[in-house]
Amino acid sequence: MNGDTLMSIGRRRLLGLGSAAVATALAPGARAAAQPRRIIDVHMHAYPATTAFENPIVNPITHAKSPIRNGAEHMEACIAQMKRWNVVGGVVSGGDGDRLKAATDWVNRDPGRFIAGAGVRGSDDTPLPPLDTLRKAFGEGRIKVLGELTSQYAGLPLGDPKYDPYLSLAEEFDVPVALHTGSMPGGTTFDPCCRTARARLGNPEYVEEALNKHPKLRLNLMHAGWPYLQETIAILMLYPNVNIDTGALAWLLPRPAFHDILSQLVKAGFSDRIMFGSDQMFWPDAIGLSVQAVDSAPFLTEPQKQDIFFNNAAKFYKLSV
Repeated sequence: MNGDTLMSIGRRRLLGLGSAAVATALAPGARAAAQPRRIIDVHMHAYPATTAFENPIVNPITHAKSPIRNGAEHMEACIAQMKRWNVVGGVVSGGDGDRLKAATDWVNRDPGRFIAGAGVRGSDDTPLPPLDTLRKAFGEGRIKVLGELTSQYAGLPLGDPKYDPYLSLAEEFDVPVALHTGSMPGGTTFDPCCRTARARLGNPEYVEEALNKHPKLRLNLMHAGWPYLQETIAILMLYPNVNIDTGALAWLLPRPAFHDILSQLVKAGFSDRIMFGSDQMFWPDAIGLSVQAVDSAPFLTEPQKQDIFFNNAAKFYKLSV
């Protein structure tokens, strides 16, 4: 989900969707029980170190207050949460300001834990970076993912011609693409950043033209395309080079609703294509909430949990963590 938009819109009323999850949130004294399994979080966001956060930062689901005051403290809090929950790897993209630098700063801080993604959009408010900049970053290995790509917020489908050179570059360097799909925070289209954004453009059916123009793409449908779940399943069925991540669904939605979504995807046979992603945005404790949401799914076998938490991401992103 797009973090800077969520901040500027005032935490959006959409976050109230998850109010029923408060009862299942972390208790103050809860421990991240001895979890031997390793976890990769494929959907994380960074902010420039000097970015000032609202004081206090309040988790919209648990209402817990955080003392973090800026992007630098946010990074340290996220790393602490990752260590607590044994999240050994994270794919992070910038959510504001110099997005490429925000992500690479996290890699510089903990290179064994993070890989940087290029957070790009393609709107007047957030133009695409120069191709040469990304070519150099991909070639040097500083950036290893194209995404989070938020074309929906720019009011465009992934198949729009303006993205073709970037998708071709991703194919050339075998760089996976992570695309925002599904819903957006309430009121997004009224924000000056995103006046052309539309709900329908979050439907995964809009990725087909891009997939066929760029058949070598590895594409992650972030947030699993929810609420367009049947379209997500159709894309997964037809395109074996597509994976999905759990995204903000795992902690913003009420736990039963998230489990229903996850169950449908598993029943459809795609437990080997689902990846764990917290989309923690401004709230480091969302990492633990997301881990709990997946771990508590009663229909998942332990091997399926291992796949969702680690194996699927390691394979899709070709990680050696």
